[in-house]
Amino acid sequence: MNSQKKTIVYGFGITGQSIVSYLIKKNHKLLVIDNKKFSEDQKSLFKKNNIEYSENENEITDFSIIEQCFVSPGVDLRKSFIQKCIKSNTPVRNDTFFLNQIDRKKTKIIGITGTNGKTTFCSLLTSILSFNDLKSIAVGNIGVPILNLLMTPNEFDYIVVELSSYQIEVLDKETIFDYGVILNIEPDHLDRYNSFIDYKNAKLKLANHSKTILYDKKSAIVNDHSKAISIDLKDFHIEEINTNFFIFKNQNKTFRIDTPYLKGIHNVKNILYLLKLLEIMNCNIPFEKIRRFFKNQKGIPHRFEYISINKNYIFINDSKATNLASSISALNSVNGKIHLLFGGDLKNQSLDGIENFFNEKLISLNLFGKDAMIIKDYLKNKKIKFDMKCFVSLEAILVSIKQIIKKDEIILLSPGCASQDMFMNYQDRGNQFVELCKNFF
Repeated sequence: MNSQKKTIVYGFGITGQSIVSYLIKKNHKLLVIDNKKFSEDQKSLFKKNNIEYSENENEITDFSIIEQCFVSPGVDLRKSFIQKCIKSNTPVRNDTFFLNQIDRKKTKIIGITGTNGKTTFCSLLTSILSFNDLKSIAVGNIGVPILNLLMTPNEFDYIVVELSSYQIEVLDKETIFDYGVILNIEPDHLDRYNSFIDYKNAKLKLANHSKTILYDKKSAIVNDHSKAISIDLKDFHIEEINTNFFIFKNQNKTFRIDTPYLKGIHNVKNILYLLKLLEIMNCNIPFEKIRRFFKNQKGIPHRFEYISINKNYIFINDSKATNLASSISALNSVNGKIHLLFGGDLKNQSLDGIENFFNEKLISLNLFGKDAMIIKDYLKNKKIKFDMKCFVSLEAILVSIKQIIKKDEIILLSPGCASQDMFMNYQDRGNQFVELCKNFF
């Protein structure tokens, strides 16, 4: 490290804070940038550790004094400041850079990405490895900073890294995963990318950083890789999908996996792709042990989560559905008459054809959030078979649904949109939905 140069940390959320905490111990000369106001506590932390800070990136004009710039996942790489860093040959990195410090003789690292299902997949993979006495941890986009690995003395057999497209974009050329998995690629984050092709290419870049790459044959094609393995739901020869189990054939043998908590076709897909990865990793977990594992797995909150509130109705919290593909998957995973809560920030997603999925499933479409009127205007010119209204809040929606709902009908929150227009995040949106359902029903 050049002691005269500064390391910039751009963005001071959870990831940015973990980077700063680590680099303080490494005696880096730090400059923290965030266009949001720093709190007094944060300013005190900076002063105590001789850290410079700025709430205005335009104050930085001399790029010759910058050694490197670490960006948080929420920072758009198209920002003028980041582009100036790139043009001045300043390395732009994120916390995945520190994976290079892991002892790879002792630990294998698995990178997981996908538009939908990656958090569930990472959680299940880590849990089943631990269930098989392999010490494992999930970090990254799942909510645990990567640098937590280097701040503790623990050693792991496997590190599972959930990767967003933002993290993959700036992977260091030396960062290599033992195994990479691309679960799916669907239109998303089109407010952050100039096109779906750009977003897709960001995801596919994981293949360049993986010794072995598994990829979803339907939505992602990997070329020119010596160990690229396509995965397709059709390859598993599913014979039956029931509410609480599914049956599939492999090498002329029939297998049944009970999933009382992991419901829906998207969970079946996650499980089967997970089994394929475990096979390639040569984990040799007996099938009866696998069955025992999935019988007790409850999945993650806010992802197609059944809520026990009132036996007369079905309540599903799918707040983590922040894009249209995820909401369509939710609709395809449930049978019955549905009252759908839908809306928020569309992130420039195209609505083309969505009426077909709604017509097959919905009694009522209850729109809310920033782009509710855009969705309504699109649908009002289509031949829709369901009731459609706009509301100012989740509370107003549930007041309306309570007046019309009948026994065994479904109340599904699967917004298909980002949440920050009305909520802190998708967790806040899901929590409010659950509490309101409890209050009203």
